[in-house]
Formats: sequence, C-alpha cells, structure tokens
Amino acid sequence: MNKYTVTAVGLVLSLGLVSGCGSSDGGDSTAKPKDGSSAGATPKGPAYRGPAIPGLAAKPAWSLPPAHAIDLGDTLLFVKDAQGQYALGHGYAWEPVDGSVGTVHFTDDPEPVTLEFRDVKTGEVRKSLKVTTDRVAATTWHDGVRGVAVFAGATTESDGLSEERTTTTVTVYGGDGAMLGKATSEAEKFDVHEGYIIEQDGDESLKLTPIAGGAARKVTCTGQLARCAFDSRTNEIDGGQAHAPLITGKYAFHVENASNYDNEREQLVMTDLATGKKAWSTADVTPPVGVELDEDGKRTSGSLRVLDVRDGRVLTAWGAGAFSPDTWVTATYDIASGEQVGGSSKYSYADDPTDTVNTEGSSVFSPDHTLAAARTKQGTAVWQLADGKEVWAQKEGEKAMKPLRFSPNGVLYGSTKDGFSGTVFLAVDGRTRKVLAKSLPEQDLPVFSQPSGYGYISTEKGFFVFPAQG
Repeated sequence: MNKYTVTAVGLVLSLGLVSGCGSSDGGDSTAKPKDGSSAGATPKGPAYRGPAIPGLAAKPAWSLPPAHAIDLGDTLLFVKDAQGQYALGHGYAWEPVDGSVGTVHFTDDPEPVTLEFRDVKTGEVRKSLKVTTDRVAATTWHDGVRGVAVFAGATTESDGLSEERTTTTVTVYGGDGAMLGKATSEAEKFDVHEGYIIEQDGDESLKLTPIAGGAARKVTCTGQLARCAFDSRTNEIDGGQAHAPLITGKYAFHVENASNYDNEREQLVMTDLATGKKAWSTADVTPPVGVELDEDGKRTSGSLRVLDVRDGRVLTAWGAGAFSPDTWVTATYDIASGEQVGGSSKYSYADDPTDTVNTEGSSVFSPDHTLAAARTKQGTAVWQLADGKEVWAQKEGEKAMKPLRFSPNGVLYGSTKDGFSGTVFLAVDGRTRKVLAKSLPEQDLPVFSQPSGYGYISTEKGFFVFPAQG
C-alpha cells in the first residue's frame, strides 16, 4: 500500500473515503452505541473527577468512554471499530500544533469502521456512517470549512508484464455527514487541504488538484535556489526564509526569489486561487518601522511570514535584521490599498532547537482574532491584532511561559519549566495576566470547538465536553 501524508490543521474538514471493498457514500447505522446511549440521545458516560478548568463550567455537558475526536465545529467526529471501541488517535505522526486531533484512526489495511457525528453540545448522534478505511483524518474544505478525511488504499497486482498499481481514494464529508467530494490519486505521497489534493511537483512547484473536479493548478516558487514545499503541520508553503498559508480562502501564496540564504530578500505573493492573478505582494508594501534597511532602502533580512489573511487584511511578520535572526516585527496591511493598518509590534522570539515545528515569527490567536500571544525570549507577550498595541508582556527574571491556546472567553493556556520537575501547565487571564490555575494536568488542557465555545478534553478516564464558564 502506498504511503501518504495528509494535512492536519487546527481548522479541519472531513474526508470520507471508501475504496472498492466498502461503500463510497457510507451507510446509515442505527445500531445502539456501546457507550450506553442510543442514536439521538445524550450519552451517559463516566463522571468527571478532575480539577476545575478555568474557562469551562465545573461539570461536563456529556461524556464518553476514552476516545479521541475530530472537531467539525457543531459536531465532533468519533470512529468506532467493529468491536464498538472508540479510536484513540494513536499511530500517526505530525498532529496539529493547536492540540486538536489530526488523525483519529490509522491501520495498515482498510477495515470497516463506523463514523459517529455527535452534536458538540449534547453528544447526540446526528448521523452514523459505515465505511471501510485505513485512515480517518481532519482536513478543511473550501474557505476553511471543517470536515473529516477517510482514506482507503487499493493495490492492483502485476500480471507479469504490467507494473503493480497502487491508488488511494479520498471522500470528503462535512460536519453534517454529507459527502462534499471524492477523488482517487496514484501519487505515492500527497496532502489534502482546503478541498485540494496537494502534491510536490519538482523542487519548485506544488500541484493543486480540486477534489470536487476541475483543472489542476500549479503554485511555483521562483529564484536561483528555489524550493517550494508544503508543511502539513502548519498548512504553510515553505520557500526557504519565507512562509505563508498555502491556501487561505480564495487566495494562494507563492514565494519570489526563494532562497535559504538569510540576506536574500524573498517576497510573498498572494494570488487569486482560481485565476492565478496577483492580489497582493510584500514587494508592493513598505516594511513596518523596526525592520532594518540598507543604504538602498532594502531589507537586510530575508525572513518573512504571513500569519493570517482575514477580512481584507494580511497579518505579517518581518525579520528585523540580518544580525537579529530571532527578532520579528508584526504588521497588518489592507489588501486593496496596500497601506499598513495600525502600528506594529517588535519581539525577540524564543529560539528552541527542540521544537520540531518552526514557530519563530508566529503567534497564538484568540478565537475572535482580537488578541495574539507570542513566545518571546522573556516568556509570553500578548498584543492586539487590530493595532499592534501590546497588552502585556513578561519581563526578564520571571518564569517564562510558552503560550499554547486561548479559550473563547479569553483564558490563555500555557506551559512553564519548573527546574528538574519538568513542564508545568497553567491558565492566565489573556488581558490582565492574572494566574487562574498554576498547575493543571496536561491532559486537562482543553481544546475548544468553534463556534460553539464548548471545550473538550480526552483523558484515560474518558472524553469530556464542557460548556463555557458562565
């Protein structure tokens, strides 16, 4: 069977895939779940006996036996095997960096499973599908719509003259369990993101094939030593010193003058995903105050990132200078005019060689995108996205906190190091920095479903879903 990878993102979509040995559209299942509930009923799972979690109500709304789920917004997707046991999401690398689940089910060969789409607020089963699959993973459909990807590989053996042929079928389901699209690929390695199959096409290009049908498109990075790759952990295009979301809404990014040399000035170009026409470029805007320029007015650092595209604006992070590799300046630009909106923030980010995901120049966003938390050399700094104004920042001599994620009601969860005791997890008020909990079990750090605001945790005792704290 071929080996492949699939994009795993904090925003996710569901791909339901079934190959020749299973039904491609899934079948409704009305069998009574082994968690003690019935379809359409709130499940009666284990009682929560852990500590109070800031940002969440004291008691869960519902629970299940130990399980992991893919967050689809209004629903949570669970996978049950033929014995009625819930999948625990083990066995596959490169899970999302936001704490959510990227791959909930993984086996060497396709097998029959049941997909349960449960209401995030009540736990009621909205839809149940039987499919045959070797992997069920989170992904996104167009415009970041969440869904679940179900994969099944099939191999046609050689007849003695022909080559052995391996294919993978991908079917996309939305949060309501309806199929959004289906495609088959012969590629040995590919990703699925925003409704596209993404394949490497040489060193400089990526091939984007629509799952719902239509012409494929190439995204090509230019430059003497150009290399253009897709990072499924962050959903970014990687052009050397420049990084940006590969696809965001109706736009795609590529890199001009891509290089691995720190002093080469790369540019990020945003184009219309359908037509390829340029919509915005860092080459056409003025770098923010704080970015070092040479005598010709050019940037001395080639490091550059786009962090987000939203509401007609682009949030950027620029390398501060050639001799300041860990210092970044963030600024927001209006797409239509190219003008900078508000001020900028300058931070020296923590340089952590043990971090397998390159987070330098990146930030953790609040669900409503009003705040961002950056990991600096002194610890956490929180700033406002609208105008770049700093809300608060840790100072030298404090226990440096690494920000992990925000709750919808403004709680910021993070981690610190406590000498030889290891990592300590805590919760603080995102705007006031007041410590709300200074020692939380790692498994009790919640992940939040949007737009419901409900939070959920998965422990060895069970899967628990909580309303927001009143």
